[in-house]
Amino acid sequence: MRIIDTGNTILSGDNHPQLKIGDKLYIVDDRRSTFEKIQKIQNDESIENAEIKALELALGKAAVKELVEKNDISVSGFQNLTLHVIAAITGEDFEELRKATKERKN
Repeated sequence: MRIIDTGNTILSGDNHPQLKIGDKLYIVDDRRSTFEKIQKIQNDESIENAEIKALELALGKAAVKELVEKNDISVSGFQNLTLHVIAAITGEDFEELRKATKERKN
């Protein structure tokens, strides 16, 4: 499993990536079927809280509740969490993904 530390440290392991946030590891569901569901949610403008629903698919409802709702995450923290999840699913580099996202917004 690969473990992806949000400090950009990647350790090897078995099949599913994990995000290390603080002292806790969160398994990321990187299956193709999950990624397709996330893309469908993101492309459907009629879905409320699409970002939260996408994170719930990738991390699970309990993890999202703990990370986002319970801690009242900041806007930049939420954006970084979302990008880390996408990077974990796609295998892309977090910094490159963040840079591409910023360029698209400008």
